[in-house]
Amino acid sequence: MSKLTQEDFHYIKADLRHGRISPGTIRYGLGAFMVFSAFMVGIAYTVATANNTVIGWENLSSFWQTVFKIEAILFIVQLILVIFVKGRKNWSQILLNVSYVLYTYKMVLDPFVMISMFSMDRGEYEIYRLIILFIIIFGFTLQFYMIRRLFQKLQDGKIENKQKQKEKKRRGYLLYITPFFFILASITGYIISNELLGDMDLLLILGVVMLVFIGVLIGTIEFVIGAYCVIRFPSFRVNPPKEK
Repeated sequence: MSKLTQEDFHYIKADLRHGRISPGTIRYGLGAFMVFSAFMVGIAYTVATANNTVIGWENLSSFWQTVFKIEAILFIVQLILVIFVKGRKNWSQILLNVSYVLYTYKMVLDPFVMISMFSMDRGEYEIYRLIILFIIIFGFTLQFYMIRRLFQKLQDGKIENKQKQKEKKRRGYLLYITPFFFILASITGYIISNELLGDMDLLLILGVVMLVFIGVLIGTIEFVIGAYCVIRFPSFRVNPPKEK
């Protein structure tokens, strides 16, 4: 990465100021992510603590109790970012871009928390835990490989401007599929509450969540590159230094 210069990432500069990863758009995205995560975690918490559940808060392991407490803290921080951090200064832009990456990860992991609680309530957690762990490891490994491959291509000068534009448009689809997350949440809640698929509903939902998880991680690569650029290159920030 040390060989790369700001010219290698010139194609993303406009998006950092006025496009999909500009401060205003990021605040909107964080708000959408917050609603989705609140829905997923809310369902998970209800399943764990409802009167008719076999789990109960007191029976949750210290790990899962800590997970729910961290979720609450992250929700408060996310709310503060959406309301108070405008991104008009360099430090706030960097904070928003880094937070966008972290909260995207949180958003795609939250459905696994919900599935874990449902499987725990059914006494099938040990089975689903291994599957979930494999999906998460596979997804992040794939993303790391794709980011490493992208940087390698940039270093070798193998990505032409047209290809950069194509990559940018492809990843931009993430912005347009955000409403799909809310549709997924609604369908998930409806299927589970009405037991439409019997014992197969949880497995089907896990499959859908897996596809969304991997798809979003691929789309998040642009967010990672954006955060990298605003941290490393001052000229990519909202208030770049004056050229001498």
